[in-house]
This record gives sequence, structure tokens and C-alpha cells, in this order.
Amino acid sequence: MKLKESSLDFYAFINIFRDDIENSFIKKIYQVNSKEFIFQIYRSDVKKRDFFISLTKGISFYSADRPDEASQLAMIFRKQLSEKRITGIEQINFDRVIKITLHTGQEIILELFGGGNLILTENGKIVFAMDQHVYRTRTIKIGEAYVPPSLINPIENFDVFKKIVNESTASLVKTLATRVNLGGEIAEEVLYRLNMDKNLMPHQMDDKILNQVYEEINVILKESLENRAYYYKDEEILSPIILKSLKRNPDDTFENFNDGIVSYLNNYPVEEKNKSSVEKRIESQKKSIEEFKKLMEIYTEFGNKLKMNIPSIEKLIKIVNGKVKNGDLNGFDYGDLKILGINPAKKIFTIDYNNINIDLNYTLSAGNNISNVFNTAKDYKNKIEGAERAIEETKKLIIKEREKVNQKKRPRYWFETYRWFFSSNGNMVLSGKDAKTNEKLVKKHMEDNDIYVHADLYGAPSTVIKNDGIEISEETINEACQFAICMSRAWPAGISSGTAYWVYPNQVSKTPESGEFISKGSWVIRGKRNYVFNLPLELKISLIKYKEYDIPMISPSSTRVESEKWVKIRPGNEKRNNAVEKISKILDVPRDEIEPILPPGGSVIIETSREIKELG
Repeated sequence: MKLKESSLDFYAFINIFRDDIENSFIKKIYQVNSKEFIFQIYRSDVKKRDFFISLTKGISFYSADRPDEASQLAMIFRKQLSEKRITGIEQINFDRVIKITLHTGQEIILELFGGGNLILTENGKIVFAMDQHVYRTRTIKIGEAYVPPSLINPIENFDVFKKIVNESTASLVKTLATRVNLGGEIAEEVLYRLNMDKNLMPHQMDDKILNQVYEEINVILKESLENRAYYYKDEEILSPIILKSLKRNPDDTFENFNDGIVSYLNNYPVEEKNKSSVEKRIESQKKSIEEFKKLMEIYTEFGNKLKMNIPSIEKLIKIVNGKVKNGDLNGFDYGDLKILGINPAKKIFTIDYNNINIDLNYTLSAGNNISNVFNTAKDYKNKIEGAERAIEETKKLIIKEREKVNQKKRPRYWFETYRWFFSSNGNMVLSGKDAKTNEKLVKKHMEDNDIYVHADLYGAPSTVIKNDGIEISEETINEACQFAICMSRAWPAGISSGTAYWVYPNQVSKTPESGEFISKGSWVIRGKRNYVFNLPLELKISLIKYKEYDIPMISPSSTRVESEKWVKIRPGNEKRNNAVEKISKILDVPRDEIEPILPPGGSVIIETSREIKELG
């Protein structure tokens, strides 16, 4: 993707995360802007998630800023879709079109190409469309049957693929990019891996060559399902596969495709994102310059025309004066000039010249009117020069804005897939965010010398203390236990203290007792559990230096952290969004750095580094 997901991106996302989406209920719907929405979905095992839909960028699990009040369109969607269960999500014909099926039989169609469209259907008929349009091959209008833009899946089987390529009059790379829906980057990648000339024409290929191409496409499709993301900074590309055609390693790798998308959306260069107010100002200034140039040319041309016909203009002024005396203020034609009307209050008459209304004063001579016309042309010339100077000043502001963005821009690290912190002794502590990451954390990252921690509550996250050459102390165990209870349902319940326990990795098993079942993300603990009691539910968000970047870290309040900026929180009634806003301002970091690390539920700020300094 290049801030606009491709068919391969949609293929990867839907197949990787289908299990997370299906059987979820749509709770609330928010309209972020005219083209972007958040569908808040809920399922008991994955809790609430923000399913982000951008009609111009794509789909992801992404917590965009929500408006304070629901828009009228969001309210309509809530009425139509809230509490409906998602029974299926699929990509239509390997195109940039997504279909979400609800248990009621309703369908949400996302057409994620061009300006994008969001369509609702019942029994196959369109009941709502953001953009109603009549195309050459289909009609998107209320009451019409929904017909997708592509009626066949170009990669469904070899025969279909072969037919599409053979019927194309374009080069192979263009055919793969457009008619097979691969997009330019992946089309070139396929041919690079096969060492084929991208300008090869369909008539130059036999079935053997075509089969090689088709097989390579399927290899790439399979690779895209590995749930990884690769970022290439110079090309500004995020891909679900390694792009061998770029002939270098990716600048960043994400172990979760969605994490890559979120990082990409947050850090994409400012000039390609939704334009800032400063950039919009430049666009407005450029449009003004174009308009001023047009008007300057028209007034100059009209002035020259009057200058060449002074006697005729003097006669016209006399005619207008006569009409004013007679009370005839209507328009009339005078040679090739069209007089639109006379305004005695302003002592002017208006001429239509090249669809521009130009006023002349009937109390002045032809010479004075001509001077006024040329002066108006000069005024527009001065406005052009002023707007050009303003653009240069505005460009300086853009440079400052980009510098500010680049200062905050940073890569996302692998451990940010989980909840995490560094203990007082330097051990990394990792905790799952949901059933999927609980499973992955233990299976992939827990080793023999580590320690497993769990709050003494059902459904709490699995927590692992890493022993990466640093001996695990009692202090670190206590901090990890406190972290585990804080990240559990104890926090939204408003409990002030809780209990957790720790065990060794060999006590953690996926094998249930006879007749029992172990769900995804859950584990069986055998043997002695080492309990830690009276753990306070209190956390600290500190700004720490990791590699070359300042990043916020949330940890137990007792954790010793070298940081000039920090905030302490405990469970409270402050809404999550409000807490995020306050903490981001205190630490001077973007909201999207804070929102993902906070525990579930409400929080209240109890102490900050700023307050300590002020008191001191």
C-alpha cells in the first residue's frame, strides 16, 4: 500500500483477521470525516475493537480520533446496523471491494477505489449508497440490485487467468496490474521473480509461460498470509510480502500486518496524508493566483478594446445617461458589447465581457473609465505578487511542520505488539492484549529461564518476564505481578488492590485435564503457584529513551525509571479519551502513542512530574 491499500493488501488482511471479525457484533459507529468511519465491534473473547474504514485508504484495526458528537450519517448507520452480528467478510473477485454480511442478511459493501463508496443492501437491493452513480456497466442507486465492478475473479483458476491475459492488448505487466488487479508494485514483483521481461505481450506467451506466472502469483498470495508487514522508507511502501524487486532489505518489519498498517498510517509523510491547514492554505493561494491572472488578462484585454474604440465608448456613455433620465434601466446590446443593466445608485452600468461582469461609470469620460479598467488589471497584478509572497512564507511554515512531524516520527518495535515495560532491574516484561497475543506470547517468546505471571482473575492477560541475561529479581517479579493485575478486568472494575501469582515455564501447559477444553489464549498451570498479595492498582506512564527515540512506557508505579516526564494513574471515572488527551499533553506526545498502552476502562491522574516541579 502507498496510503491506499491494494487488492493484495485486502486479500491478506481479510484472510488473516477474518476469525477476529466474524461473529462480532457492531456496537457503535463513528464518522471520523467524510470518507472515514470507525465501526466499533465486540466479541466476548476479543472485547471491543475499532474497525477503521477509510474509503480512500483501506481497512484496519485502528483507533482514529473520534468526533465529540455523532454525525447524522453515523446515527443513520447506528440505527441500521447496531447490534447486528457479522457472519462473514470477504473480498469480491480479488478487487478493492469488501463485502460484510450480517446475520439479518444485510450486506455492507465497501468500494475502496477512486473516491470510495459505502453501500448497504437488503436482499441484494441497494438501500443506501453514499455516492449514487450510473456507470457504463452498472448502476449504484437505491432500489437497484447491487452489481460489483468486476464480475469475475481473475485468479480463481488458471483458465480464467489465461483468458484474461490472452484477451488483453496491453503488456504483461500492465495486464497483471490492471486486469488481474495486482497493482503496479506486485505485478512488477511477479515478473522480477520469474526474470521475465515486463513488456512481454500476451501473444508472445504460451501456456507454459502463463502457468509460471499464475503459479508465482499464488506463491505471493500464500506469502501474504504470513501476517507480517515490510516497510520500505524511500519508496514509502508497506507490503505484506518482501519485495525482492527492490533489491534491498526492508527498513522495518512488523510481526503483525495490522501493526504495520497502523504505524504506516500514523507516520506516513505529511505531504501525502490528509493535507494540513498550512498546505490547504497554499492550495487556496494558488487557486487565487490562477483566478487573479485570469481577471488581470481579461481587464487588460478589455481596456485595450476600449482604448481602440474611444469615440464609440463616449457614445455608449451618452446612451446610458439618456436611459437613466428616462428611467430605462434594462440591459441592451451595443455592437458586440452586451450591457446587462444600469445601477443609478452606484452610477454604473455593467458589461458582460468573456463571462466576467465589468462595471463602467456613466458619469465619467471614456478616458477615465479606461484608466479605471487598467487600474483594476494592475490591482490584480499586485494581488498575484502578494499571493506569491504569501506562498513562499507558507512554504516556510510547511518546512517547520514537517520538521515537527519528523521529530515525532519513529518506528514501531516488535514488543509493541504486546503490553510491555522494562522492570527496575532492566528485564523486559511482556503481557498479552487479547486471546491471540496471549497465545502468541507464550508460544513464541517464553523460554525456559523466563517466568510466567498471571493475575488471580479469570481472563487476565498472560505475562512473561524475560531473562535475557539479566537475573530476575524479587523486585521485578513484584512489578510484573502488579502489571498483570493492572492490565486485567480489575482495572475497569475499580478495584484498589489485587493478587497475582508466578510460576516457571515448565508449569505452563496447553494440555487440558481429561474432559476439559482449553480456549485460545488460555493455559493450564500445574504445580505450586507463588502468590503475591495486596498489589496496588496504580500505574506510571514515563517518557523513556529507547535507541534514538523518546517513547512512552507504562509500568507499575513503583518501577524505578529515569524520566523527567511521567504521569501516575489509578482506576477512575475519567473517560478513556479524556485521560488520553490529558496524558498526551503532559508528556507532549501524540495521542496515538498513549491510547494503545493504557489499561482497559477509565483512569484518573493522581500525580505528574509537572506538579512535583511546580510544588518544588
